[in-house]
Amino acid sequence: MDTIMSNASFSNIYYFIIIPIGLIAYFAFAIFKTKNEKKRVTNWLNEHPNAVKVYIGKTSSVTGYLASAARQISVNSVDGERPLFFTEKLSNGFYVTPGTHIVESSFTKTRPGIIYRSVTTTYGPSKQEITVEGLKSYNYSFNTNEERYVFEAIN
Repeated sequence: MDTIMSNASFSNIYYFIIIPIGLIAYFAFAIFKTKNEKKRVTNWLNEHPNAVKVYIGKTSSVTGYLASAARQISVNSVDGERPLFFTEKLSNGFYVTPGTHIVESSFTKTRPGIIYRSVTTTYGPSKQEITVEGLKSYNYSFNTNEERYVFEAIN
């Protein structure tokens, strides 16, 4: 036992004490943050039972899902406030109430490059006005050919 303690230096304390404490604190914070966000969304949905789901870049095919790995839409705000996000199966989205809303978002796409390993292009952040009706679902996506946002009803 004395040999182990005499061979251990002060720098090794990071590996056995400080790093595990940091990881435990990080996971505790992540769980706390997730529970608070879920509670916030649940309370908002109780206050607004006619809320509408807007999916972010939802695709209906497997190839579209695989291609979406190189494309990402980031919704920064809805009407100047933090969005209420949800996850349903493999799709993400946000809730809004029926009516007209301003969505601030940005789009990023990555493709293989010739000189560099990859080339990333970012559009935005920009604001788009969307109008939603109750009892419908919508898809909010980005058309890379026309370089514009597309907002359409799903059902």
